[in-house]
Amino acid sequence: MLFKKKSDTNFLQLLIQSAENSLEASHVFRKAMTGEKPPASYVDELKELEHKGDSITHQIYKGLNQVFVTPLDREDIITLATTIDDVMDGIEATIARFDYLNVTFTDQIMKDFAEVLVQSCEHMVDAFKLLDKKKYQEIREHSVAINSLENEGDRLMREGIRAIFTNPKDPYHDFRLKEIYERLETTTDSCEDVADILDSVLLRYS
Repeated sequence: MLFKKKSDTNFLQLLIQSAENSLEASHVFRKAMTGEKPPASYVDELKELEHKGDSITHQIYKGLNQVFVTPLDREDIITLATTIDDVMDGIEATIARFDYLNVTFTDQIMKDFAEVLVQSCEHMVDAFKLLDKKKYQEIREHSVAINSLENEGDRLMREGIRAIFTNPKDPYHDFRLKEIYERLETTTDSCEDVADILDSVLLRYS
């Protein structure tokens, strides 16, 4: 059996880049929720960041096909890359809903969700930088924080949907809000998935 030579692919740095890309997207999304421009005006910017994230993920997959030795288990690298990409996809999918559902406004639930996403992505970036430095035990505080933020996302979705059914308006208006709230909650779930995978990695490497 011929083993492929080690390549110059730095998988941990690529994971950091992917997390940083998601963080940048969360900042753009927060701007879309709190700024003066219509939310849908940020669709192209977030779509471009989503393409960038896909490119980073592709580099990771391509690199894994070219090397035999990797810094983490190959499945861990693949799963981490995929779940970070899910966060990016979730942010882009949410802003897309503002476009194709013709939602021209934001509310406090959306703004609070945006802040949860920014903080979650900040913790993700910090965790992957620690992973690159093999500071495994310090990662735990960031995964705990992400889990706590996901709980806040659950609370926000329940609060938002409760408000919809407590004070129903036009059914189409209510449907659009529910779609956005649920997609935002799913995106915070993706952040938690990243944290959970990091926790499983810590059990094996620390």
